[in-house]
Amino acid sequence: MKHDNRRKFHRIDFDGKVSLNFTDDSFECCQVKNLSLTGMFVQGKFREQEEEDCNIRIFHKEKSANNCLRASGKVVWSNDEGAGLQFTAMTFENYMLLLTTLINKADRPAIILREFPKNSPFEITGL
Repeated sequence: MKHDNRRKFHRIDFDGKVSLNFTDDSFECCQVKNLSLTGMFVQGKFREQEEEDCNIRIFHKEKSANNCLRASGKVVWSNDEGAGLQFTAMTFENYMLLLTTLINKADRPAIILREFPKNSPFEITGL
């Protein structure tokens, strides 16, 4: 299945794990392949979850509550290699953690800084 490139923000390679919790299913320690300000690509089989909302926990390298970025999201597409997830909400603290991660991991951080929107691309909760 071919997907149009709908990316609005630069993606960075990201070596981390993610846990996805759907209403009827959960996936632990899936591999994140890339990350952006609005979403990520995760390796795995997620066809039955397409368009379904989920809770996302992204871990830097090792799994621990201290290095976890939390967000709400949904699967926007999937194929045999994995799924594209879009962030739909996160706290301001997690938003800042996401921005910091993107800037620190980017080969060219200036690209990330130029893309920084005036308004969040999704709901900021807990304000």
